[in-house]
Amino acid sequence: MMVVLLGATTLVLVAVAPWVLSAAAGGKNLKSPQKVEVDIIDDNFILRWNRSDESVGNVTFSFDYQKTGMDNWIKLSGCQNITSTKCNFSSLKLNVYEEIKLRIRAEKENTSSWYEVDSFTPFRKAQIGPPEVHLEAEDKAIVIHISPGTKDSVMWALDGLSFTYSLVIWKNSSGVEERIENIYSRHKIYKLSPETTYCLKVKAALLTSWKIGVYSLVHCIKTTVENELPPPENIEVSVQNQNYVLKWDYTYANMTFQVQWLHLCFRRPR
Repeated sequence: MMVVLLGATTLVLVAVAPWVLSAAAGGKNLKSPQKVEVDIIDDNFILRWNRSDESVGNVTFSFDYQKTGMDNWIKLSGCQNITSTKCNFSSLKLNVYEEIKLRIRAEKENTSSWYEVDSFTPFRKAQIGPPEVHLEAEDKAIVIHISPGTKDSVMWALDGLSFTYSLVIWKNSSGVEERIENIYSRHKIYKLSPETTYCLKVKAALLTSWKIGVYSLVHCIKTTVENELPPPENIEVSVQNQNYVLKWDYTYANMTFQVQWLHLCFRRPR
């Protein structure tokens, strides 16, 4: 402390430590957030982090990002002045194959120092979400239509035709699971029982990128009443030169038919 007398006026100069000024402005020094996690599922980009000091209230958090080759940092849209410990930056248009960096700080009247997150490439970090599933029931079969969970996905734009799927199916009454591996976007399961409820769940995989997704919600459907159409009658085969013609009679009109054939071996008599 220094005291200087100037006539009748007393001037007091006081040296104050920086931490005192900080305490006067914000009550205490803010600590940087910790343990930042980046979760990417399909085209959904989520950030989560931990507060360093739960006792300090009314704190907000903000992120910046930096692309490869850039020197400056840019404010991360969707993650500015966040009051919780989670934010969504899915609206940001990124090259998913390009590495990016993130940093976060706490803010009140003053701010904490920046906490930098390890750089990452979105495509490498991304996980495959649950696919969309549509079912059609027949009397002894179920037709399954599968598509990736995000329509017009940016993350999987180059891999849409490379997805394979696996499913688990079971009778709703028994709960005994049967696994079917490596199916494609349209699959038909045969040899089921009529008028029976079956349940299934499906997950997607990109084997070229070593990515296995998570299962969809469970979908259930009941097979229809057994088709009891009568078989064709008066079946005849006529042969004209090299042409073979199959004919038959049937009770109902406007029907379609399926024909199968089988090799048969004849032995010449001795």
